[in-house]
Amino acid sequence: MDFTIRPYRRGEEEYVARLHERLYSEEYGWGPEFVRYAVEIPRHFAGKERNDREELFIAEQGGRPVGSMMLCATEDPDVGQLRVFAVEKDCRRQGIGAALLQAALEKAKSAGYTKLILWTADAVTDALRKYETLGFRVMETKENRSWRPDGEAVIEIKMEKELV
Repeated sequence: MDFTIRPYRRGEEEYVARLHERLYSEEYGWGPEFVRYAVEIPRHFAGKERNDREELFIAEQGGRPVGSMMLCATEDPDVGQLRVFAVEKDCRRQGIGAALLQAALEKAKSAGYTKLILWTADAVTDALRKYETLGFRVMETKENRSWRPDGEAVIEIKMEKELV
């Protein structure tokens, strides 16, 4: 089925927030602490003044949003950060994730970033494979015991990619 990747429209921050809440609780058993963290990211983006070095991309299929990817500025003007990457479970394996990543990479290059960073987790294996295929490499790992209600560890992974 065809899909499009386009910039966010006002109000879609709630779709992105709920997508992350739903997917991470259903697929990985992550709880309220992660949800509070994840839903704040798109809401913060929606509430701040827009700049041309950032974008929240939405994948749309059949007139409905089916995924997201955000490019954010960091404190370092040469470094952008990828965030809130997700694709609806029933829309995976159609190239949507790859297209979202490509849109973010193209935007990062046109915005003048020389490096991208992202944080992910070891449980998110499909996304990890996509990042590695695109040349991201692991720079740091840390244990997080607050995201799962059972206290089991989630291994957070910081990755980066040079764009020059």
